[in-house]
Amino acid sequence: MNENEQKRGILVKLREKAGLSQAQLADRLKFTASRVSRLESGDTDLSAEDAELIASSIGSEEAKAYASYLKTDWTILERPGFNHVSLSALWKAEVALQRVAKLESDPELKNAFVQQIRSCRQALEQAAKALLSTEHPISMIGAPGVGKTTVICTLAQLRKVEHEINLDKQMVLQTGGGRQTLCEVHVRNGGEFNISVDPCSSEEIHQYVVEFCDDLLDELNPNKNDSREGPGLSSEADRAIRNMTGLTIKRPKGSDGKTMKDDAGKVIKDDQALDLAKAFPNKDDLVVQVVTRMDLPRRNRTSISFPRESTHTGLEWVSKTFAEINYGRHPDFSLPRRIEITVPTRVLNTDEYDLRLIDTRGVDEPTAPRRDLQAYLDDSRAAIVLCSDFSDAPEGTVQAVIERAVQGGLKQELLARGILLVLPGGDEECALRDPTTGEQVSNAYEGREIRRDQIAPTLHAFGFRDLQVQFADVRLPEDCEQLRVALIEKIKSIRRRQEDEIDFLTGTIERLISNRKTEETRAVFNEATKALRNWFASNSGLPLADIKVQNELIGDMDRLRYASSLRASVNRRGNWDNFHYWHGLGFGTRSEAVARAAKQVDELKVLIAAVLRDGELSLAHDLIKHFGNELEKAVMDYSKWTLSLGEGAFQGQLGDDSEYWKKCQDRWGLGKGYKIDVSRWTSSWFDTDAGKKRKVFIENELQRQWNDLLKKLDGLLSSADAQATAES
Repeated sequence: MNENEQKRGILVKLREKAGLSQAQLADRLKFTASRVSRLESGDTDLSAEDAELIASSIGSEEAKAYASYLKTDWTILERPGFNHVSLSALWKAEVALQRVAKLESDPELKNAFVQQIRSCRQALEQAAKALLSTEHPISMIGAPGVGKTTVICTLAQLRKVEHEINLDKQMVLQTGGGRQTLCEVHVRNGGEFNISVDPCSSEEIHQYVVEFCDDLLDELNPNKNDSREGPGLSSEADRAIRNMTGLTIKRPKGSDGKTMKDDAGKVIKDDQALDLAKAFPNKDDLVVQVVTRMDLPRRNRTSISFPRESTHTGLEWVSKTFAEINYGRHPDFSLPRRIEITVPTRVLNTDEYDLRLIDTRGVDEPTAPRRDLQAYLDDSRAAIVLCSDFSDAPEGTVQAVIERAVQGGLKQELLARGILLVLPGGDEECALRDPTTGEQVSNAYEGREIRRDQIAPTLHAFGFRDLQVQFADVRLPEDCEQLRVALIEKIKSIRRRQEDEIDFLTGTIERLISNRKTEETRAVFNEATKALRNWFASNSGLPLADIKVQNELIGDMDRLRYASSLRASVNRRGNWDNFHYWHGLGFGTRSEAVARAAKQVDELKVLIAAVLRDGELSLAHDLIKHFGNELEKAVMDYSKWTLSLGEGAFQGQLGDDSEYWKKCQDRWGLGKGYKIDVSRWTSSWFDTDAGKKRKVFIENELQRQWNDLLKKLDGLLSSADAQATAES
C-alpha cells in the first residue's frame, strides 16, 4: 500500500468514525459528493492540500490531529504512520535533529560543546531508530515440560477452550510431559494461518542420522551398559527420524485391547529400526539405508498456508499440520531447525506492537553454552520470560540463566526486561502451609504470596530481588488476562526507556544550543569534568590478568548432566545448539572482560555520581548524565563484542585440529569417564603453542578495543575543554 492509499484509507475511517456521509462531508468542503467519492476511491489524485483540508473539515479531534500530522515535515527520520504508538516521541526527536543539523551546517560554528552536541545527535538517532520499529520478541525460557508451549498457545489464542475439557487437548500445539517440540517455535501475527519452516542442512541431518544409527547399533551390543554413558539422541529427534523413515516401533495388542507382554512381563515391541540395524550391522551401510528412507530430495517444502477450501477450522488445520511437521510425519517437509506459525489474530490482542512469541528449546542442560538463549538476553528489544514450576521456583534452569546474565554484564538488562513466570499445576498453591501458624492456606492467593516470600531470598542471592514475579494458572481466565497485561506493560517499559532518553536528549540539545556561547557554562563544564579527565589520563587499558577464557567451556563440560550432550557437540566439531563450544569460549572471554573492566567502570560511576550531587555544577548535569548513559552503552557494546571475539578466535585452530576431534569422537562408547577425558584433553589443548598464541591474540584485542572505548569517552570531555581553552 503506497502513501496515498494509506491517506485515503485513514480519511475514510475518520469520516465514518465521525458519523459523516460523503454528501455531508462534501457540504463542508464545498465539493460535490461525487468528487469526495472519487478522492476516497482513488479515481481522482489526492493532493497533500486536499488531504489536509478533508481532515480539518471532518472536524473530530482525531481528524484534527491527522491534519496536523500531515503538515509535519520529516527530513531526517523516516516518517512513521499516523497511528504509530510512539509518534509523539519520534516527532520530538525529529524537531531536535533538524535543529542540530542546521547548527552543524553553519560554517561559522564555534561551539565549545560541538562534540557533545554531535554525541547527543547520534544517541538521539539511535533511540529514534529503536522506537520506529514496533517489533518485539517475547522469549519463553525454561526446562522441558515446564509449560512454555501451553503459555504460548494461551497468549496466541491457539487454544480450543470451548471444545475440550482436558488442558493438553485444548492446546493447538502439542503439549504434555515435555519434549514434544523438536525445535524452536515462533508465533506471530499476519494475514492468514501459515506455517514456515527453516530446515536443517543436509550436514545437520546426516549427523543426526549417524547418532541415530550409533544408538541402534549400541542397543544391539551385548555389553551396552558398559560401553556408553548417559542417553543418546534426543527423544524428539529420534521420534522424527523414525517417522520420516517409517522405522517406527509397534506394540501389538491382544484380543482384550491391551498391549501384549512376554513371559517376563515386558512389553513386546516390534522395532523396525532395530530390525534394519540387524540387517545392516556396518554403521556406514546403516546410515545410507536410513538416509535413503528419509527421501530428502522430495522434502523440499518450506511453507504452507491454510487452504481456503478446507473443511477444518484454522486452529484444527494448524494443530494437524504443525504436528505432522514437528513429528516428521509430513511427506513434504524435512527436519526443522525452526518453525514459524503465523496467525490472523493480533498476538496479545494489541494493535500497537508487532509481537513474536518464542518457544525456545527446553533447557535440559542448565549450564551448557546456548548461543540462542544468549542472543535473546542481548536483544534490548526482547522481553525475557523465565518459566518455572510452582514448587521449585526459581528452579535450577532459571537460576543458571540469571547467573549467566550477571556474568555477562546483563544484570540490569534482565531486571528491566525480565519476568519470572511461576506456573502452578493442580492444587499446589492450596497445599502450602502458613510458615507462622503451620495451618494449610485457605486459598490459592494466600499460597502464592507465601511462595513469593520463599522465592525472594533465592533471587536476592543473585541481586535480583526486584525481578518481576508473575503467577499464572492457564486454567484461570483472570490469570491469563493478567499475564497478557503484564507482558504488554513489559514491552511498554522497554520502549519507555527509549522515549525517556529522547526526552532527556532533546532537552539537553536545547540547552546546549542556548548556552553554547555562555562563558559560565563552559567554566562549569570544565570544573565538572576535571576529575573524570584526570581519571582518563591515568587509565588507558584493562587491568592485566592471566587470561583463561577456556575455563568457562571446561567448567560447562564438567557440569553437564549427560555425557551425550558433549558427544553430540564433538560430533559436530563444537557447532551444536545445545552445547556450543565456540559460544562457550566466547562467553568465557566476555565474562572475563566484564569482570576485569568492572573496577574501572565503577570508579567512573562514582565520579559521575559525585558531580550530579553537586548543586553548584548543575549547569553541567545534563552533559554528565549523557556521559553516564554513553558509558553504559559503550560498556554493553564492548561486552557483546568480546563475545564475538571469543567465539571466532579459536575456530581456525581448535576447530581445524582433526586429531583433537577424532580422539574425542573415538572415546565415546569406551566406558565411563567420557566427560572427564574430553575436558582434560580440551584443557591440555589450550596449553599447546597454538592455544597460547590465540590467548595472546585475544588479550591484545581486548586491550586494543578497551583503549579505543576509553579514548572515545574521553573525547566527550576533553574536546570541549580544548576548544574552550583555544577560544579564551
